[in-house]
Amino acid sequence: MDSQPVVDFEKKMADVPTVPASSFGDSMVIAPHADDETLGCGGTAALLLREGFTVQFVFVSDGTLSHPNSKKYPAPRLRVLRELEAIHAVEILGGKKENVDFLSLPDRNVPHADSLYFESVVRLMMACIRQHQPQTIFIPWQNDPHPDHRASFQILTEAVLRLDVKPRILQYPIWLWEMGNVRDIELISKMQICGVDIRNVLEIKRKALDAHQSQITDLIDDDPDGFRLSEEMIAHFSNAREIFFENERTIFDG
Repeated sequence: MDSQPVVDFEKKMADVPTVPASSFGDSMVIAPHADDETLGCGGTAALLLREGFTVQFVFVSDGTLSHPNSKKYPAPRLRVLRELEAIHAVEILGGKKENVDFLSLPDRNVPHADSLYFESVVRLMMACIRQHQPQTIFIPWQNDPHPDHRASFQILTEAVLRLDVKPRILQYPIWLWEMGNVRDIELISKMQICGVDIRNVLEIKRKALDAHQSQITDLIDDDPDGFRLSEEMIAHFSNAREIFFENERTIFDG
């Protein structure tokens, strides 16, 4: 696969318009897995929290397939570990435990639009949005290669479609830079793109990512096939700008 178009596109992101984090208001971050929240928009969330806005973090899956063969960390124990790591990361970003919701859906099996359980999860998401009333919701890009990311986007958009008051939806890239293709770039190029300057909180973002020890170190050392974020992957999210994509605001009209 030719990755050069994605590499070139990522470089162009340095030139997209910069907007203040405060323009997003009270927000909600949808993270299909614990660590997505920090990678994709941890700096923006830290800025919002620093400026006194509310940020609610919703973790969709239980993340237990990151190390499926570990004997030291079977699924129930791994779920607890990843939840504790998520809470720690949120606290480093400036949030509190009360700012965290766990939907605990099965990792790699978050219900998609054709799933039997999709309707019940949509209603759960609607209730969560109504409770917290965010002005803006952050979620991974709609065509992100990971199935849980795409399913989370489907759940959110269906939930928002049914709401009377519809928050703004901003999409953040996760696996795009590693696994994207020309078609992805063509789709994103038709969207509105903006950036947030996070240089003043970049160190906080790095510390928040360090909270996810199970994903960035060999803490779980008895599963040779276990997941670990590579240095190359982390490097995409270590610069002083976070990038967001947005469909037309009128997407839900009519």
